[in-house]
Amino acid sequence: MNFMRLGHILVLSFSSFPSPSRQGRLLGNLISALSGRFEADILTIRESELGYVEKFRKHRLLRVPVGGTYMQKVESFQRAISRQLDGDEYDVIHFRSPWEGHTLLQNHTQLDAIFIYEPSLSLPPQTPAEIVDTFVELDRMSLDLADLILVSSAHQARQLQGNPKWAPKVRVVHAGIDVNLFDVQHTGGLAPMDIIWVDNFMDLSASALVFDGLARLREQKPDLQVGLVGPIAKPLVDPLVELIAGHELSDCVKFFGVQEDEDLPLLICRAKVGLVGPRMPSPGAFLREDCMNLLEYMACRVPAVAPRLPYIADITENGELARLYAPDNPLDLSKNLLYMLNNPDKASRMAEDAYDTVRDSYTAAGTRRALISVYADLMAPLMAEGAGEPDESSRPVRRRDSTISWRGHRTSSTGVGSPVPVDSPIDDGLPLYDMDTANINIDEIQFEASGVLLGTSVEDEPTNPNHPAP
Repeated sequence: MNFMRLGHILVLSFSSFPSPSRQGRLLGNLISALSGRFEADILTIRESELGYVEKFRKHRLLRVPVGGTYMQKVESFQRAISRQLDGDEYDVIHFRSPWEGHTLLQNHTQLDAIFIYEPSLSLPPQTPAEIVDTFVELDRMSLDLADLILVSSAHQARQLQGNPKWAPKVRVVHAGIDVNLFDVQHTGGLAPMDIIWVDNFMDLSASALVFDGLARLREQKPDLQVGLVGPIAKPLVDPLVELIAGHELSDCVKFFGVQEDEDLPLLICRAKVGLVGPRMPSPGAFLREDCMNLLEYMACRVPAVAPRLPYIADITENGELARLYAPDNPLDLSKNLLYMLNNPDKASRMAEDAYDTVRDSYTAAGTRRALISVYADLMAPLMAEGAGEPDESSRPVRRRDSTISWRGHRTSSTGVGSPVPVDSPIDDGLPLYDMDTANINIDEIQFEASGVLLGTSVEDEPTNPNHPAP
């Protein structure tokens, strides 16, 4: 049987995997896309409960233990990249942030590889200006280095089209979700809620605006019930609880913690409206925007209210598939939420159109097909199994003449061999309490799948229908 093979692939991602975060889900799509035909080494961040080396769908997951401040974690990951490059050879290197690009730039003269840049990493909120400036500069250099640039939206592609060096390299691969997993409708026996908000709750200023809007909404809807779903870092728990209490919403807001993909759809479908919180586009050589939770609401046939941002406007066909609000205006947010709650028939029709759109254009299967197409275009098929020598029309495959070493010593991903120093562009004390990790255990407050009223009591009815209330 004929099959397609690529050369050795290295994927670099300054994030953890598996993870319910956007980074984790997009990386999961890439891993699944490659698994059918190719094998890769995937270098990621190690969370405490994860192993160091793991075989996963034909690939080697190599997890790097990191600690300290944000930039110390960056430096640890950069050193691991250099060790990996020194210890092995790769035909394709797929990297996902400027921090990885920085290390590749330092080593690129020794590398005979095709570089794919997928600029997907966002900086933590309140990142110091000097780190932002360095990130943006390294982002530009990474775009220059790349042979191919993958972006997740037409809006991002338009931003890059103005640069003649970048424009020819750009390919759009839309972010997608498993629409069959999220296609849930029946929630009988479960307590309904008015609004669900799936997010990471790392930006307190965005949370403050939402709670301001919800407080205004509650003046019109005294029995309002709101569910919050997603990770929250321990240092942000008390400020978030104080925000909720300050807006007198403690008795109507429940936090459901981090939900597995299998459990999240049933929870979303209990809501009348899905809320997308305001967000500032992440800085870089071009602005990153994403909205996985919007796609999840759409796939669950839950009407959505989202901020009016270019990327979201593209997905929602400029407001035809969701109500859009000014991202800096809590009054506009409350008005749009009230409209959806007071007009269920119109909201339902909008949700049906959104459902059809996400199934047509934003599926994980579509994302995987697009990624396979990208890789297939980069390198021609090598000799098919049992098919003899390739003909003269086949594109040549890049091959190295020698191995790569550092100061005469080979190294490996396990840290054996000489360390390779990689100077970070800046050393700063920015704490990393949100780095794409999600499942953070918080002792002070129980975050249960059944839902917990923040700081007080447990929900009367369980989320899991297999464990009915007594």
